[in-house]
Amino acid sequence: MTDKIINKQSVTTLTTTNCSNKTDLKEKPTLKTDSAIIVGWLLLSVIVYFIFKRLIKQKAIAKARFFIGYLVLSMLVVLILIGQHLIPSDYYANILTEIIGIALTVLIIDRVNQYLTDRNEKLHREISLRHCRTPIYSYCYIWFAIYEPNQETRQIRLRDYQNLEDLYMSDDFYNSICSFNFSNLISPTKTFAQYYAEKLDNTEESFQNILAKYASKLSLEDLQQLEFFGGGSHLYKVFRIMDFLRTVQVSTQINNNPETPLRNLAHINNFNSVAKDNFQKHFKKLLSLINDYNSVSNDENKLTIHSLNTLTTLSGPKANNYDW
Repeated sequence: MTDKIINKQSVTTLTTTNCSNKTDLKEKPTLKTDSAIIVGWLLLSVIVYFIFKRLIKQKAIAKARFFIGYLVLSMLVVLILIGQHLIPSDYYANILTEIIGIALTVLIIDRVNQYLTDRNEKLHREISLRHCRTPIYSYCYIWFAIYEPNQETRQIRLRDYQNLEDLYMSDDFYNSICSFNFSNLISPTKTFAQYYAEKLDNTEESFQNILAKYASKLSLEDLQQLEFFGGGSHLYKVFRIMDFLRTVQVSTQINNNPETPLRNLAHINNFNSVAKDNFQKHFKKLLSLINDYNSVSNDENKLTIHSLNTLTTLSGPKANNYDW
């Protein structure tokens, strides 16, 4: 009888030992899998962080919002995969339910905030673009006057073009700018190089004022566009160079002959040193700005090749429609 009891105890001990060994074998792979999931999640989070920081061209607040959303969703997935191995079953269901509720709440609040942000950004963008009308008009008129100084002749020449793109991308426009003599005098004490440099300063200041007023409310693309016409364009430097060189005495000798007397050479034009494709890149950006402005303006205020070449008078049938 005693032997039977001992045998039963031995069998029970062996069975318990075998079950314990099986449990250990199951726990080890599970622990390795859970650890691999956590390590993989951490590495992926680091990679996603650098992607959002360096590659995604959006505002910092937008990057932060997207990254936080990624963290919430990814943590929820990790919790679903390994949470039941780490959290007692009595608490796991409740914790999972709470986290899902929090994630949905954050998502809904984020979408509402995003909607309000987009609406306000769109509103401020429209207002800032409408304020660009005067500097755009001034800047385009500078190039119109360089293209053809005579008002009557300019109107005749512009009839050959259907729109601004046809004009700015034409060989005629590029060649006319390159042949303009900026060393001529517009007044007894001022050259055209001086005059247009001053006009450009006023136009840049107008764009800078708009940029300063709406910088915190516009998208990165709109900010870059305003910065470009607020003095960031390399083509602007050509005006600066010409205004500088008008004060520099440039002398040479004919055929490098020492016996030839020195003479001063007037600086004529620096735009002929600008490649045509680079010249056209500038005006493609100008056309993009004009198109953006036209998209938020009514038909009466849209900028076209004809409206830009026609001075607005204070009299006429539409005069009473203005907000005086």
